[in-house]
Amino acid sequence: MSVAALRVDGGKDIGMGHIMRSMALANDLRKDKEVERVFYITINYPSGVNKLKENDFEVITLDKNLSYDDEIEKVKEIIKKEKVNKLITDSYKIDQNYLIEMRKVVDKLVTIHDYAPFAFPSHVVINGNAYAEDLDYESLYGDTEFRLGTDYLLLREEFRNLPEIEVRDKVQNILVTVGGYDTRNLTPKIIKALNSIDFDEIDDQYIDNENLHIDVVIGPSFDNVDQIVAEVEKSSLDISLNFNVKKMSKLMLKSDIAISSGGSTLYELAVTKTPALVMLQAENQVRVAEKLDGKSVVNLGYEENITNISEGIIGLMRNKNDYINDFINSKKMNFNI
Repeated sequence: MSVAALRVDGGKDIGMGHIMRSMALANDLRKDKEVERVFYITINYPSGVNKLKENDFEVITLDKNLSYDDEIEKVKEIIKKEKVNKLITDSYKIDQNYLIEMRKVVDKLVTIHDYAPFAFPSHVVINGNAYAEDLDYESLYGDTEFRLGTDYLLLREEFRNLPEIEVRDKVQNILVTVGGYDTRNLTPKIIKALNSIDFDEIDDQYIDNENLHIDVVIGPSFDNVDQIVAEVEKSSLDISLNFNVKKMSKLMLKSDIAISSGGSTLYELAVTKTPALVMLQAENQVRVAEKLDGKSVVNLGYEENITNISEGIIGLMRNKNDYINDFINSKKMNFNI
């Protein structure tokens, strides 16, 4: 029997993407009869800790003011005290030296990483992104197993084995989702862009105007809710604000198109066959959006102009059916780590 720990952070300033995708692997570990305990080691950011606890994960927190060296020593101390055999890391702040130190105290070191910034000392490296096989990965000790590409995408359980998906010819439901924290204040701009569109001018072969509905997801770390509400109050559109969403797949499955930030959300939209207009929140979303551009998404990059956003939405409505057959279908979810 083994004990597995995940060293992952999530919060207002760094987003929730690492937390969300690591939970897919953590949940699989909880089902493994050979693993008697699974817990997280995470910096004490309230939104990240709360998200993990909401999903019934045990959490050991680290002081956010720890120095780099002190954090390494603290994590090693936890690993030894809790008799951890397997450590999974998912953080850009964890560099080669950090991983070398972790390998000294565990039997199996697994690293989830979106890039190849150094030779990895880990036993296993997972990158489920569409661009992963384009990167030049290296193993520091020559024994790293690299699991690269969308066959190894860390999809949450709710996005696996989905029911048969109904694809409507006309747009009836639009989803707006930009992640756990609206870093660039995109949601009010997107609603403003939607408000500026004259939907009656769009050919009815593309849109079901009578039943048009918009779902806006409010992330756990949003600090711009007042601005969002103000834009909704100005609108004549049928808009619902969705707080504390427990099952994103349900919203995605009912949506015909989405306006979304980048990152792992794009893969979730892909498996639910929901074409998306992408507006980037951070640099780590660039590669995914570029790789999927023209396939399952239309990439607006860091666009902020309301007119250009509204034109992008209209263009996606008119061309959504051209994207339906290009979606990514991830298969391998048993990582056997």
